[in-house]
Amino acid sequence: MRSTGPQTARAAAPLVSVVMANYQAGDKLVPAIESVLGQTLADIELIVCDDASGDHSVALVEQFMRADPRVSLIKAPANGGPARCRNRGLAAARGQWIAVVDADDIIHPERFERLLAAAAHSGADIVADDLLHFYEDGSPVSLLLGAEQDSLFAVTTEQWIGAGFDGSAPLGYLKPLIRADMLGALRYDESLRIGEDFDLVLRLLLAGATMVVLPEPYYLYRRHSGSISHRLSVTDLAAMLDSQHAMTLRLGALSPPLAAAFAARHAQLQHGLAFERLVAAIKGRKPAQALSLLARHPRLALRLGRAFIEGRRRSVAAPGLSPVNALQLGPSGLRVPDYVRVADMDWAAPRPRQAWRDLADLGRGHPIDVVCPDKASRYAAGFIPLARLREPVSRAHLRAEVS
Repeated sequence: MRSTGPQTARAAAPLVSVVMANYQAGDKLVPAIESVLGQTLADIELIVCDDASGDHSVALVEQFMRADPRVSLIKAPANGGPARCRNRGLAAARGQWIAVVDADDIIHPERFERLLAAAAHSGADIVADDLLHFYEDGSPVSLLLGAEQDSLFAVTTEQWIGAGFDGSAPLGYLKPLIRADMLGALRYDESLRIGEDFDLVLRLLLAGATMVVLPEPYYLYRRHSGSISHRLSVTDLAAMLDSQHAMTLRLGALSPPLAAAFAARHAQLQHGLAFERLVAAIKGRKPAQALSLLARHPRLALRLGRAFIEGRRRSVAAPGLSPVNALQLGPSGLRVPDYVRVADMDWAAPRPRQAWRDLADLGRGHPIDVVCPDKASRYAAGFIPLARLREPVSRAHLRAEVS
């Protein structure tokens, strides 16, 4: 069932349709929706698809609907998972471009404007940006892409398949904008609980779509204990393997580069499946099963050791800077890179991603008051996940509490 806000009838379709699947996101839904509605590109629609939530999520969406006619709501009769939920939104989307934003994430105010400019510059059908991961436990923020990716770059089908399994960044986590004409009737594979974004983009690339990535972290990706992508399970990995097997059967004869990419990914997924079975055996106190897996897959011991060390590291207080409560950017405050208008973007120039990561790290996923006296500082504040913008004050300005 779809419900809409007041005065929803419009002659023209919006430029961007934003599909937001929600399942009990609670108050996290508020900054997610606000970040979409606060885009510098106003010609959008936001379709929130609720997957039979039992919390107050729907009431929050309805409050936004009463205030903004661009918001609509689709309610599911029963919980069906993120892929099915998003497919309902895709079926209702009217925009020239399709974006997916998760209900617990945040996007930079200029995200859509700049991604569409990158798409226009490159002529791409799919355009994505870097992810800035922020953590509720106070861990330092991190970027998805490696330091070697510092300017606009194209992604081939083979690169997409191998990403994350060949030592490169796992591009399947990206949240791209997709040209609606290219997407057509293509939809998410509802048998997948994890990896559905990767699968959808892969099928688009196999169909001839072109893709570019702008390595600026306009998408702020929240990591918390309730994130379904936080770790893979035996069932999830088995479904991903089944999906790839079915896809390669449908494709038939493959080119040597494509066959090699699929084979490498298959091997890594099999290794991941064996590891998750080992973890399940250890947690289930099944030593015989665990020893059998280690005997057949000796490399799992090294991976288990790394996982243990990482778990210990995350269990202690996060190192580095302590989060600050207030910050002034720009003149008389923390200096930020100069503001570059969208029209003046140099697509080959390196992006100041490290500067944005360091700035976002000051907040560490906690609310922070930020004073922004100019355009450059307001742009910079968009990279701080839970920034609360304040007007400049006449009294002694807020200091950056950085030692």
